[in-house]
Amino acid sequence: MLLSRHLRSRAGKLSFVALALVLSTLLGACGFSPLYGKRGDVDFSVEQHLALIDIQPIKDRIGQQLRNNLLVRLNLKGQPANPLYTLSVTLNESNTNLGVKKSAVVTRGNLRISADYTLSRAASVNSGIDAITLTTATVTTISSYDIPQAQYTALAALKDARARAVKEIADDMRTRLGIYFRQNPQ
Repeated sequence: MLLSRHLRSRAGKLSFVALALVLSTLLGACGFSPLYGKRGDVDFSVEQHLALIDIQPIKDRIGQQLRNNLLVRLNLKGQPANPLYTLSVTLNESNTNLGVKKSAVVTRGNLRISADYTLSRAASVNSGIDAITLTTATVTTISSYDIPQAQYTALAALKDARARAVKEIADDMRTRLGIYFRQNPQ
């Protein structure tokens, strides 16, 4: 009995390894490649391109928060010393009241933030290269939040919704820029 249990366990492990090999072969055959991995035919990886983006200052406190989130997601070392790209972002924010009681008291809200961004090849004064727009897009997110009766807690709920939305926008922008660099290796 002990021997048969040992053999079943070993057979299970071998079948798992065989399944993993088959899946990796199938995924490789369909053209799958990781977004942030390095390709054999490309000198620069997506992460190296992302690390060469100079993020321009963004207006208002929410813009500062987005810029800080982007710095962390694009380049952990901070601003690049010799950037190849420039990222400009404009934010728009709006609130919508959703839950309204019979007494006309609002209990739920939606915070909508959209970020229009432009990625450009950085201009170089030394080589006489002008800035060239590479891609533009808009990222939009909606963050819902409760609106309690106490004013302080209502402001705290809005602040939390704003922080969640900014993180989501930064993640989405990193993914979109990564896809751009994967599809357009320079």
